[in-house]
Amino acid sequence: MASKIIRIFERLESPQYPLLGPNLQGLYWFGLWQCGNRIRDGLFNILHLASVLFVLSEFVELFAMEIDLMKILFNVSVTALSLVTVCKTVLFIYYLPHWKNLVNSISKLEQEQLKSKNFKLVAIIKRYTLYSRVITYSFWSVICITSLLTVTAPFLKYITSPSYRQSIQNGTELYPQILSSWFPFDKTKMPGYLIAVSIHIIMTTQGAAIVAVYDSTAVAIMSFLKGQQILLRYKCERIFGLNEVIPTEKVLANIEECHRLHCFLLEQHHRFNSITSPVMILYVLVCSVMMCCSVVQLSLGHLSTSEKLWVIEFTTALITQLFLYCWHSNEITYESNLVDRGVYASNWWRGDVKVKRQILILAGKLAPSLILKAGPVTTLSMATFISILKGSYSFYTLVTQMQENQI
Repeated sequence: MASKIIRIFERLESPQYPLLGPNLQGLYWFGLWQCGNRIRDGLFNILHLASVLFVLSEFVELFAMEIDLMKILFNVSVTALSLVTVCKTVLFIYYLPHWKNLVNSISKLEQEQLKSKNFKLVAIIKRYTLYSRVITYSFWSVICITSLLTVTAPFLKYITSPSYRQSIQNGTELYPQILSSWFPFDKTKMPGYLIAVSIHIIMTTQGAAIVAVYDSTAVAIMSFLKGQQILLRYKCERIFGLNEVIPTEKVLANIEECHRLHCFLLEQHHRFNSITSPVMILYVLVCSVMMCCSVVQLSLGHLSTSEKLWVIEFTTALITQLFLYCWHSNEITYESNLVDRGVYASNWWRGDVKVKRQILILAGKLAPSLILKAGPVTTLSMATFISILKGSYSFYTLVTQMQENQI
C-alpha cells in the first residue's frame, strides 16, 4: 500500500517544475491552470461561473432565512468561505499570465541551480522542496477530511439521532441539507431534493479542491522565497572564498551574482504579493468573522455530536489555513533580515578599497525586509495571526459572560 502511494506521488513530479510539479498538477486537475485547450478550459470556466452563481444563491438564501441563530451562524460561516473560494478562483484565472510568469521564472532558476556542482546549494533547494511536499500533501489531506465531513455531517445527524429521523418521517423536520442555497424549485421534496444535494456535493468538492491547490501552491512559492534567501546568504558568505584566496575578478563576479539573485527575488516577491494580496485581505477579514461564528456555535450549545464534530473540524481547518500563510510570510521576513549578515560574515577584509565599496553597496541593498501584505490594511505575519486568535477568544469570552448574566 505504501509503495503504491509513493508511486502515485512520484507521478506528480515534473523535471520541468522541480518545486511546483504536484501543485501545478492539482491546479490543472481542477481547472485553474489553463493551457489553451478551448474545450476543456471552456467547460471548467462554465463550472467556475456556476460556482459564482451558487455563492450568490447562498447569499439569497441567507437573507431569506428565518431568524434562527444557530442556522444563521452556520450559513454565514459556509457562505463566507464560499465567497473566499470563488474569489480565489476568479482572481487566479484573471492573473493567470502573471502566475505562469512567476512559475516559469522560479522553475528556470531552480533548473539552473540544480545543475551546480556545489552540493551545499543543491542541498538547500532539495530541503525546501521536500518541506514543500510535506506541507502540500498534509494540507490536501486536511482539506479532504474537512470536505468529507461537510458532505456527511448532515447525514450523520440523520443516522445518529432517532428523534431527528422520527421528525423527518412526521414531516416536522426537513430532509438534511449539506449547504443552504436558493433553488428555483422545491428542494425539500423529491426529486428536487436529490438535485439540490447533488449540486451541493459538486460545489463542496470543487470548492475544497480549489482551496487545497491554491493555498498549497502559494505556500510552496513562499517556501521558495524563504529558501532562496537562505541560499543568497550562503553565497554572500562565500564572496571572497573560504580558506583559499580567489582573484579580484572572481570576487566581483560573486558580488554581481548576489546582486542578480537578490533582484530576481525582489521581482518575484513583488509579483507574488501583487497577485495574492487582494485575496489575502478578504481572507483575513473572513477568517476573523468565521472563527467568531464557530466559537459562538460551540458556546451556545444545542448542537448534536455530528454538528460539534463538523464545527471543530471546520474551525481547525480554518486556523490551519490562516496559520500557513502567516507563518511562512513571517519566515520570509525573518530570513530577509538575515541576508545582509552573510556579507559581514564573509572574508570582506581581503578586498581592496574598490571591492569594499561594492560590498557596502550590496549590504545596503540586502538590508530592507521582504513583507507580504494582505491588501493595504495589514501584513501577513504571526502578529496578525495572534491578533485574530485574541479577537476570537475575546468574542467567545463576551458571549459566555452574556449567557452567565442571563442565567
